[in-house]
Amino acid sequence: MTRSEPILAWRIWRLSSDPDRGLVEPVLESCVYGDVWAPREPFAADCTDHSGPVPACGCGIYAVTTRETALEWAGWAQSALPHPIVIGQVQLWGRVLPHSAGYRAELAYPYELEVLAGGLLDEAGADRLGRMLRDAYLVDIAQRAA
Repeated sequence: MTRSEPILAWRIWRLSSDPDRGLVEPVLESCVYGDVWAPREPFAADCTDHSGPVPACGCGIYAVTTRETALEWAGWAQSALPHPIVIGQVQLWGRVLPHSAGYRAELAYPYELEVLAGGLLDEAGADRLGRMLRDAYLVDIAQRAA
């Protein structure tokens, strides 16, 4: 199904970082492949065989329907990656296909983000990076539950 109006779903990203030098940048990257989600530009799915996701291929921008599932993905990412993890809502449009936990889309852009504290990143650091993401991507930053 091709959509001109975006739908909202949930996903996670990692922040660009150099763990050896202790540097973290407010740049979103795919947790699995490390693809950079450039600020202020739609992210487009890339497949060498065709444009847009198709049922017979696993390509596309993955997102899930619930925050709870995204938090499960985030737990895995925090335990496996040396990067700060971001959870958030994402706008999906273009060709959007269902998958087992949500969607695979042709185009996407973050809608609302939250940097997760944990590991070497404390609450103050997560808040600072959240403000930097807000300014870079022009998106809302979710308020943490007290």
